Amino acid sequence: MSTIILGREPNPSVRFCRRLGQEFPEHLCLDEIRGEMDLVEPQLIGAIAENKSRMDVMVNAKNELPHSAFVDQHCRNMGRIMLVAQEVNPGLEGFERLAEELYFNMVPTPLSIRYDLRRIPELETRIVTALADRCRLVRQATFFKQDLGESSAPARQARNIANARSIASVYASSIPGFEDYIERIYEDLVPSSVALQHRFWRQTQLAAYRHQVRGISAILMKRQDDRIVGLDEFAVKDFVRKQVA
Repeated sequence: MSTIILGREPNPSVRFCRRLGQEFPEHLCLDEIRGEMDLVEPQLIGAIAENKSRMDVMVNAKNELPHSAFVDQHCRNMGRIMLVAQEVNPGLEGFERLAEELYFNMVPTPLSIRYDLRRIPELETRIVTALADRCRLVRQATFFKQDLGESSAPARQARNIANARSIASVYASSIPGFEDYIERIYEDLVPSSVALQHRFWRQTQLAAYRHQVRGISAILMKRQDDRIVGLDEFAVKDFVRKQVA
């Protein structure tokens, strides 16, 4: 029998509650991660928009090559995409599969074979790299989720999809139907990203008070936070203890 996960919103301002061994998050709270996501999301959607614009022209071009040639090229291109995904994997098991799913959602099946000979590797590398940046933040957010319910957060998923559509509206005048196109992509990408987060969450452990002190201290020292300038490591941890007590 499958377990039913009741989704709910996590508190975006609380400190982290999970760890992966001695690995702690690079952010102080979910709000920071969401602020960074607001910068990453337009980069991914912008690269997809450029790809879609070129694809709409390419798939209408006539070709005379046999079907087998397209199939061979398709296999080579997918292999290259998987290699790029492996290189930029942000530490999430299943990321390569997510990159593959994104490609198939970007290129409708009837058009994919004709598109394969005219695709632009550099642009697709940008897309996979932007996807990795997005998934890096998905991974970081896991450290702030108390349970799988907070990871699921269906209302947040719906807002992420709506936000993607809003970003896509910038390109609507030059790429007809692009808002619907992005919405369809994100209706698959968002829950698939949550599934990766669930898998990663199960690899993590609860972060005790001492872990929170160590992790927050490391963040402040890396950022050279004004509040700890001139303090040694022990003094920084003492400062953090007072903050999280």
